[in-house]
Amino acid sequence: MSELGGMKRVLIFYVSRNSGHYNAAKSIEKAILGFGKGIEIRTVNALDYANPILGKILAKAYAEILKKRPQFWGNIYDNPVVLEKTRKTRERFAKRGFPKIQKLVGSFKPGAVVCTQAYPSGLMAYYKRRSGDKIPLIAVLTDHAPHSYWIFPETDIYVVPSDDTAAMMVKKGVPREKIRVLGIPVDNKFQNSHDRSLLRDRFALYPGKRTVLIMGGNQGLGALEEIVDAFQGRGGLNYQLMVVAGRNKRLYRRIKNRYMKGNGGNIKLYPYSENIDEMMEASDAIITKAGGITTAEALAKGVPIFIVDPIPGQERMNTDFLVKEGAAVEIKNKEALIEAVNSLFDTKGALEKMAANSKRISKADSSTRVAELVIRGC
Repeated sequence: MSELGGMKRVLIFYVSRNSGHYNAAKSIEKAILGFGKGIEIRTVNALDYANPILGKILAKAYAEILKKRPQFWGNIYDNPVVLEKTRKTRERFAKRGFPKIQKLVGSFKPGAVVCTQAYPSGLMAYYKRRSGDKIPLIAVLTDHAPHSYWIFPETDIYVVPSDDTAAMMVKKGVPREKIRVLGIPVDNKFQNSHDRSLLRDRFALYPGKRTVLIMGGNQGLGALEEIVDAFQGRGGLNYQLMVVAGRNKRLYRRIKNRYMKGNGGNIKLYPYSENIDEMMEASDAIITKAGGITTAEALAKGVPIFIVDPIPGQERMNTDFLVKEGAAVEIKNKEALIEAVNSLFDTKGALEKMAANSKRISKADSSTRVAELVIRGC
């Protein structure tokens, strides 16, 4: 790794602060810094840095598509026709961002660059191709869906969640020797164990009552209100809910106004939380959409996963993998949600088996393993 003034340097790129890509970047940063002093890291939002106007447009467009036309996203996700038609446009944006990337790399002089999203991987690949710089470029996938926008000959290492993802990458033409199956990076605190009874006391949960964590990632996406509503009828009152609205302030207010009066303490409502690891450990199961980071965190904690309304594209593939491995159950009919949850809770050994499968496929130390890869220079 390059050094200047005796200090090692690593550049980490992500896209969007309110995303799993950012969480993965910060987890890797924390793990690298855990190796000791003398390491300097810059963690940068690539869109805001290289193309701020484009970043705002894409962020707004992505949110609107997911909200109003999720099936459209599924149709264009990793679509080879779309990939080819957007090639020249992507090249133009990479060319436009080149001077800023060149300035950043030239002044910071990192010994390696880590990207947790495909867009900065493309920027860095273009930079390496045009400048001739041989700086190691590490692409870290945060979903089980390896779309083609990740793939560039200038990328030195691809970190992927599973052998299934690695096989798909090989089919797309990536040499197997460039692929490392290290998992999805989550904060190392998800490896810690706590006294469950003390956690339940801290969250003011009823001892011995079935506890379900309901969340939709950082942005509080998904059918959270419908899920909470399903638990208000007969059969659902056997549960106590921990509901995390994330950074979605409107969702938080709606749930608070609609459900928090007179619920007998059965619902605990939270905004964005820094202690999701403890919430997961205090819960018997989690109901969520199938974001790569959220599900990787749940796997690390060995929490059975119920998936509702996965986004077509990456979340669809995440869901298929988790269901195949027996770590998750997809609830396709929200009207029958309580019946599906009751069935698993009431079937002897079902949740325990799901928890064991979660632990089996989890790579909770992924951040440390990626950090080791970076520190030793790939």
